[in-house]
Amino acid sequence: MQFGNGWKPAVAPAAGLDVLRVGLGAALGLGVAAALVQLAQWGGWQGGWGLFAPLGATAVLVFAVHTGPLSQPWSCVVGNTVAALWALLVVAWVPAGWAPAVAVGGAIAGMQLTRSLHPPGGAVALLLVLEAQHGVRHGWSYAFVPIALLTLVLVLLAMAYHRVWGKHYPLQVAAPAAAKAQHLPADDLSDADLQALLARFDQDYNLTPQELGQLVRAAEEQAITRRFGSVTCGQVMTSALWTCRPGDDLGRLAAQFQQHPIKSLPVVDDAGRLLGVVARSALFDWLWQQQQGDTSDRRQRRTWRLWGKKPPARTPARAADLMQDAPLSVSDHTPVSHLLEALAVHTVPFVAVLRQGQLVGLITRTDVMRILLH
Repeated sequence: MQFGNGWKPAVAPAAGLDVLRVGLGAALGLGVAAALVQLAQWGGWQGGWGLFAPLGATAVLVFAVHTGPLSQPWSCVVGNTVAALWALLVVAWVPAGWAPAVAVGGAIAGMQLTRSLHPPGGAVALLLVLEAQHGVRHGWSYAFVPIALLTLVLVLLAMAYHRVWGKHYPLQVAAPAAAKAQHLPADDLSDADLQALLARFDQDYNLTPQELGQLVRAAEEQAITRRFGSVTCGQVMTSALWTCRPGDDLGRLAAQFQQHPIKSLPVVDDAGRLLGVVARSALFDWLWQQQQGDTSDRRQRRTWRLWGKKPPARTPARAADLMQDAPLSVSDHTPVSHLLEALAVHTVPFVAVLRQGQLVGLITRTDVMRILLH
């Protein structure tokens, strides 16, 4: 059974538009390369060069699997060139019977040493050796014109073509500092961990650590969305509310803070609509300022009495005097997954849950952590 499964297609089915995009791109790229060769021949170029078969394999990579490491510009241009130079050296020094094997094996080693592994490079090496055995020998310049030149032309066309379709080519590898800044949690996988995973599953040449990291983070986000997509804020909110009104005096607020383990009080109107929030720290700050101002206030009152005037009456502070803008709010039907990013970015005491404009509950980080743990 396992043997049979190993022979099944490993490539995911392609969408109809992708089939058209890739086929059209490869045809366009090779068509421009052929036109360039024709123009050179009409111009009297004496190099005797033309299209070479492995360029078709390069077209497959740069247009169909342009995100792979083996399809990047360095791998394409340098890989084909290194393979050609090695093959020309083999043709000059290695007996014909051994030449094909030595050419391909050495080309692979050379591409690995130059970090330019490119599968068509092996075909380039084999092609030059076989042509030499059939009497077609090329000079050293052949590695640069046409091989390096036409490969470069194909790569440049692929870059422009993918940009037109909104694709990214070449692969933008993040700098180490930028890649580190993209990690979500502090204990995220390091580049060394990602590289070890690639080696473990023999994917070193198919993905970069940065690509694997992006896939891991995307998978985590998808898992969170699926896990919490069916859980609404109304299901996890705390519906036991301690609130205050804008006209409540500060003594009432202080009593609520003393009786309940809360750090802030929502301020609502008579209809239950959320107006703002009073933080415990704001109340403490006000009390401290009042204590510091009592001495000067007494002096001013004595001055008023000395002149035979009645001191102005103090206006008692109310909740509205300490109220700050309301924090984040959501509907009770909002999925909990929509809150995760907001709670990670914003420092808020709670998220207010509203139903038809009325405050019906609160969600704190503790509520979200409880869901994660369960």
